[in-house]
Amino acid sequence: HVVHAANRVQEILPEFEKYIEKVQAEWGAPGIAVGIVKDGKIVYVKGFGVREVGTQKQIDEHTVFQIASLTKNILAHVFAKLVQEGKIHWDDLVIKHMPNFFIGDAKVTAEFTIRDLISHRSGLPSFSCDSLWYLNFSAEEIIQGVGKIPLKYPVRSKYGYQNQLFGVASMIAEKVTGKTIDALFKEYFFIPLKLSDSSAGLQGIKPETSFLNRLFGSKDHNIAYPHDDRGNTAHKMELSSLIYRFPGSSGANMSIHDLSQWMIFMINRGAYEGKPLIEEQHYKELLTPNVDCAMKYDDAQFPGDRYKSVHYGMGHFIMQYGEGNKFINTFGHMGGFYGTRSLMVVAPSEKLGIAILSNYGSFRVSFVPEAIHNKFMDLYLGISKIDWSQRLRDNFISIKKQNKMYKTIQRLQNPKKARVLTDYAGTFKNDLYGQLELK
Repeated sequence: HVVHAANRVQEILPEFEKYIEKVQAEWGAPGIAVGIVKDGKIVYVKGFGVREVGTQKQIDEHTVFQIASLTKNILAHVFAKLVQEGKIHWDDLVIKHMPNFFIGDAKVTAEFTIRDLISHRSGLPSFSCDSLWYLNFSAEEIIQGVGKIPLKYPVRSKYGYQNQLFGVASMIAEKVTGKTIDALFKEYFFIPLKLSDSSAGLQGIKPETSFLNRLFGSKDHNIAYPHDDRGNTAHKMELSSLIYRFPGSSGANMSIHDLSQWMIFMINRGAYEGKPLIEEQHYKELLTPNVDCAMKYDDAQFPGDRYKSVHYGMGHFIMQYGEGNKFINTFGHMGGFYGTRSLMVVAPSEKLGIAILSNYGSFRVSFVPEAIHNKFMDLYLGISKIDWSQRLRDNFISIKKQNKMYKTIQRLQNPKKARVLTDYAGTFKNDLYGQLELK
């Protein structure tokens, strides 16, 4: 519907770059990296701010970020390769590859497929068992926990975002190939696409701690450390293994340069320099809508005055962005975990893509990528101006206030005298969390 020439991006860059700086200042993000591709080339790539608060270590195009759930997009491409190689089929039963897998009930488990596993249409409540992940439960314990959660909806009927099921999928990929997720990512994509900053897992991002490094001093690793919000101030967090619990679900590490190259690969529907790494018939499957995300009009990620339709395929949100008769079809993914945020969106008809990485916050802390993406798309399409940073921040602050007020009201309406501490001693059991002893 809207096709712009290559120079369209150059026209809007001055205003867009000023807006990135405004967003960074308003949210207090230590670092942001932005990449734009158009007509098969990287036309803009730039770092803003620092890798670590309290230092002068600048973000550049090769600074490596934890991209969190944007990893799911890469994992889906791995599955397209596995189908292409005949190692699996989209409609294989999950229990064929993982006999101990259980979800909902015996009937659902008996018909649950790989396609279901990576389409967010399981029928589980959104984010099932994420609390186990944050409490440092093992991958096996988390998957067992998923089997104990009752289904909220019939399978394949409703959208419900899941982290653990992509974790199960990554374990299947490892099982059928005998290779780690890091090895699969590298072999299938990172090496052929020359993405030399990219990896999966903690070892891919953590500075070496070898004897020689300790003896002679380690080199300056170009890493964007995660940061959380502490009293409206960015606080550096140490690199943790937690985000890598399921490396195929949230464990990739990439620079904005590599992510920009990845977008070109996606726009070319799985081809690199004219050679298809993924055949068209298999790439098409990834972009087939499998569930309607049915977003509310005031959703922060997919606001109704811009998004006309949001579906999920496999590892891809499939969307329509715009206003009136100025809109484009896009697809992509986002990610968020303690201390890091990411977003990548491509518009194939325009041969256009934008990616934003930030070393600040989770979804509960930062909508920096969404504010920057929406502003860019509005400028590109030439549609009405909205200050997305302000809107998202106002919405964010309002929700925090409402939650705090709700807790206060509940406490005031249900006053209870505190008991003697010894009354709380004992052993408490929970099907999901196990046994807890209070002494």
